[in-house]
Amino acid sequence: MNYFIAPPKSATHEKAGLMDVWKFKSLKWQVVLGLAALLCRPVLSAEPAQKLPDAVNTAGLCQQAVQRPCVALVLGGGGARGAAHIAVLEAIEQQGLQVDMVIGTSIGAFVGGMYAQGKTPAQIREIIRNLPWDQGARDRVGRPEVSPQARHQRDAFPIQPDLGVGYKGLKLPRGVLHGQSMATLIEQAYGLVPELHSFDQLPIPFRAVATDLATGDAVVLQQGNLLHAVQASMSIPGVVRPFEWQGRLLVDGGVANNLPISVAKSLGAQRIIAVAIDAPLLKREQLEDAVAVTEQLTNFLVQKAVQQQIALLEPTDVLLKPQTEQLGTLDFERFQDAYRGGELAVQAALPRLRQLVAEQQVAQSQLAAAGHDSAQLATATVTSVTAQRPSTVTLSAIDLHNQTFWSDDRLLQRLDLPLHRPLTLAQIQAGVRRIYGLDTLERVSSSLVADGDQYRLALNASDKSWGPAYLSFRLQLQDDFRNQHRYQVAGSYLLTGLSNAGGWWQADVALGTDKRLNSALEYPLGDSDFSGQLQVTQSRNVLGLETSEGLSDGELTNRELLLRAGVGWSPSDPWLVSTSLVRRDGQYLLPDPLAQQLGYSDLAYVRRGTELFAEYDSLDHAFFPSSGQQWQLRWQHLQDDAKARSGASDSTHLQWRGAWSYRQHQLAARVRYDRYRSDASTVALEQFALGGLLNLSGYPQNYLFGSEVRFAALMYRQEFSSGRFSLFRSPLYLGASLERGQVKDARLGLVSLNEQEPWLWAASLFAGWDSPVGPLYLGYGQAESDLLTDPYRLYLSLGVPF
Repeated sequence: MNYFIAPPKSATHEKAGLMDVWKFKSLKWQVVLGLAALLCRPVLSAEPAQKLPDAVNTAGLCQQAVQRPCVALVLGGGGARGAAHIAVLEAIEQQGLQVDMVIGTSIGAFVGGMYAQGKTPAQIREIIRNLPWDQGARDRVGRPEVSPQARHQRDAFPIQPDLGVGYKGLKLPRGVLHGQSMATLIEQAYGLVPELHSFDQLPIPFRAVATDLATGDAVVLQQGNLLHAVQASMSIPGVVRPFEWQGRLLVDGGVANNLPISVAKSLGAQRIIAVAIDAPLLKREQLEDAVAVTEQLTNFLVQKAVQQQIALLEPTDVLLKPQTEQLGTLDFERFQDAYRGGELAVQAALPRLRQLVAEQQVAQSQLAAAGHDSAQLATATVTSVTAQRPSTVTLSAIDLHNQTFWSDDRLLQRLDLPLHRPLTLAQIQAGVRRIYGLDTLERVSSSLVADGDQYRLALNASDKSWGPAYLSFRLQLQDDFRNQHRYQVAGSYLLTGLSNAGGWWQADVALGTDKRLNSALEYPLGDSDFSGQLQVTQSRNVLGLETSEGLSDGELTNRELLLRAGVGWSPSDPWLVSTSLVRRDGQYLLPDPLAQQLGYSDLAYVRRGTELFAEYDSLDHAFFPSSGQQWQLRWQHLQDDAKARSGASDSTHLQWRGAWSYRQHQLAARVRYDRYRSDASTVALEQFALGGLLNLSGYPQNYLFGSEVRFAALMYRQEFSSGRFSLFRSPLYLGASLERGQVKDARLGLVSLNEQEPWLWAASLFAGWDSPVGPLYLGYGQAESDLLTDPYRLYLSLGVPF
């Protein structure tokens, strides 16, 4: 197999950027502040932008403009307002106007690149209308795509702010977004596009304008990977990680030249059609807060630079200014409003567009009279490039430029793409996504390079610049507005990259009602899917007891030191199997009523033996899943020593969860079985509990506990989303549940249970929010009253999974 591994370069880890934000307005802060930081300098003069060094000859850009003026289409930046560009493209097509070059900035580069590529305005309109823009703003790898360790880490510590820590202190990424999902979005729009020696090879010559982050200068991108050029032009500083291109850090071209008329002039354009969609200045009554003031400063500086560009236009040029001032930069859901603004601008400019058409018709007539066929020249150009836009590609080799701690073999194993077989864009994207699913990489970019009648896939992989150690957090609150009030604050330190096959060490601490101090290590065993595992955990857990009348009756406290050493096996991301030796030294502290019942106030124990754990987990969300399944098995065979008694015990935990969805409707199910059996002690050292919202709703949290639990629940949820563009999905849910459970053999409890205890029915109504700090629930539950006088109550819960 032909794999070429480029020698790694030393990555420069810079401490720059901003922390993750979770609200739409917070994203607006990032956009405004990122642009303002670069724009707070002398306003650019209307000089031609820089070009990256290359050997491309731009003299032939206007070669199709024979005996007529060379026409350039200049599309400005403006985010969601870019849908107005499509109306302009439709008018150009309808009028039969021939464009000789396209120059775009930001969203103008995105739309203009597709047009230059040969897509029709109708195709571009459908692409932009149907693209999942919000997915382009989510770089976090999906839950089913990551390793079991990363999945467990996310579930246990849902507050993950992309916060690194090193010897010099805290480290932050260079942008809220890393550009990985943005690249996928652009690929979906453009399809399979090989690298080009020059963007002049496109059906219409094309240029994208970006900004050099180090100097603030405009940079004209004119060759190489078309998709990368478009992405560099769209990378909003502070929001999206700067794009590395030939040694430069590039960001959104709107910072330096949001309407690149000067670029068109420098390339020989004699007639220019310019479309300006920059944000309007805010009115005085809108300047109410710091965000608005900063946004006004940004808009003022951008508009001043745009006005300098507009001043370069000649009377024979055409300027269109769509009425899109009511639209925000991120209002992608208002596609139709932006498009309509473009239509109105086109209607006003039709006389000038028709004059350009008339000029071209006169020139064409003159050419025809002289015996020339200009249409043949244009057709030949289009045909030669259209042939380079295949629906599938065959790879001859993979060139890997590895700047990560992972071994080349591990990355190629994750890529898992065959050579010399036809591959679709979706297959290549899936392979790149599998590498990114290692969850320690900042970017994995790909390019297709022509290699005869096949292609080489060039891959660039880089570690997170704020790694390899990360901090994450958990906040939990529970209240049933009666006796149960629980809270916990926890933090985790995760060190990755212990070897080139992976490996990690985690230390976490939790304070609150339940306390925990934990240290865990996993180290790969060679290049196999096996790993060695070590864990030390000191914990203190509290169960609040209540009488059947609903009165508080003390607390049952369990303190335990856990030691575990084992071997794990993960053949694929959803699967984890491990076997371990465990030792558990602990003590139960009993409340007075229970101590009087049993005849002692504390129960010390030592448990040691073996444990088997197996899990298959493909749920797309830990707390509000809409698809996938989860199977869990934990079995322990231990030797128990307690109260001068010794004997063997078996503990079994089985759980299945499944989820399905149709549009905004979700159905989730859960089945659970726990059992402890010992041949020596009259006291069950392993206790399982039921009670609480969605866990036998209506009863207090963990009200029923014993050595055997059976439980099943069916939940319906309807999702309510704002539909607005945002960095994170934080939808609201309304739902209901139907539950049935049974707890047996309570030899360590106040509630009298026996082998014949009946099943209990319960139900709930709840509202949920998938908040950035964990799941938030407000619910009401009611159950059968066999074991409680008033089996109904309200619940408030934050950060607690169900």
